[in-house]
Amino acid sequence: MSWGLLFNSLALALPVALATVTVGWLAALFIASSRGGAQLLALVGVIVSLALPPFLVVNAWLGLLGNVGVLKPWLSLDIYSHGGVAWVLTLMLWPLPCLMCLGALKRLTVEMLDAEPGLCGWPLVRSLLLPMTLPALLQSGLIVFALAFNNIAVPAILQVKVFPAQFWVQFSTSYNFELTWQYGWAMAALPLALLLLLRGRVMAWPWESQGVQAEVLRNRLGQALLNLVSVVVCLFVALSVLLPLGHLLLDTRTWTDLLDAVRAGGQAIWNSFWYSAVTATLVPALGLAAVRWTGLRLTWLLFFLPGVLLGVLLIYLLNRPGLGWLYGGPGIVLIALGLRYFALGWEGMRLARASLDADLQNLTDLTGLPWWQRCRHLFLPQAGMAMAATCYVVYLLCLWDTETMILVVPPGGETLALRVFNLLHYGHHAQVNALCLILLMLAVLPLGFWAVFRLFKKKPARD
Repeated sequence: MSWGLLFNSLALALPVALATVTVGWLAALFIASSRGGAQLLALVGVIVSLALPPFLVVNAWLGLLGNVGVLKPWLSLDIYSHGGVAWVLTLMLWPLPCLMCLGALKRLTVEMLDAEPGLCGWPLVRSLLLPMTLPALLQSGLIVFALAFNNIAVPAILQVKVFPAQFWVQFSTSYNFELTWQYGWAMAALPLALLLLLRGRVMAWPWESQGVQAEVLRNRLGQALLNLVSVVVCLFVALSVLLPLGHLLLDTRTWTDLLDAVRAGGQAIWNSFWYSAVTATLVPALGLAAVRWTGLRLTWLLFFLPGVLLGVLLIYLLNRPGLGWLYGGPGIVLIALGLRYFALGWEGMRLARASLDADLQNLTDLTGLPWWQRCRHLFLPQAGMAMAATCYVVYLLCLWDTETMILVVPPGGETLALRVFNLLHYGHHAQVNALCLILLMLAVLPLGFWAVFRLFKKKPARD
């Protein structure tokens, strides 16, 4: 085990956490103080930025600052460095602190502002806004720190040596399971510490409260602060959303190589879709079935662990006589993805169940309705959208996933994400753009199905 690489990973995760919470807090303040189209555009930018595949962002910056990048003759910045990795991870992860801080700001009330009517601008931030959002800042900072520390895809593509990536390289060349114990304790210690620190903490989310009117908050912030948060939001939405999508859609080779990419990657396209769709269906269903088991919060450890470590553990457990049908087929991929993202499905179903009307729940308990009728008449009408959102989040994460399945993918089971990950090491940017476009089409496919379903859904007959 390399202690130097361990400290490198810690030194990488710390500035990413600090940068993301700073940008996220300023962006949350902009959204909370905005209204109408500006607020909607900012929220869409935040959500899209969080949902974009990491290799799309990396590929865009390689096209700008790589060895043959467009801006390389004018900018001497080295994207193949710790600074480059930190920059890309910051662009990927800043929406998470933004949403958590926005949830905290939504708890601001008019009474809090009226208690000190003379507080405006930066004094208001120091005395009220920062203290009330400090728990969200700390929580989101810890989460981002863990995600950045255990990220493998971005450092591997940018050829920066970090602790988890070194474990993946060494194990994939030797299949020495002793490396798992040498590296695994350090990679598991951080997520475990994160779970212990966040145990019992209540996280605020934007949809839980309405907050004060945007006009009231704007009047108290002052023009200088409003200008600052506006510039930050515009800059980071442009760099993390518009730039990658523009690099993808405006490149003519993306469209000229699209049909060839479809022909060459038909099986990978199908694998990406059905792996993601099956996992996104099973995980929330299992989470709903086990929603009462509070001990399943520990499954968040599997989410924060590096995916390759989970893959190594599955290889160790399933590479046994008599289990070849499971180890050598798609079953191991579904198990790996299901374990990695089960916590999201379980937590989503727990929050959806908590939003149900308590009186209706008591009524169904008293009448003894079977579970399928409870699901149809109680859960789906009230929490169907939350369940659909949970399924879609799991679907997207499975669609972008490379780390979890890179060691366990069976022959012929390659996905588009794995193909992009491999191509990025060799600089095939046009082919990568075409494959990323196909992935984005797969990503919006469920939304298209949902729109068609809503369009043709029969309206209830009126008397």
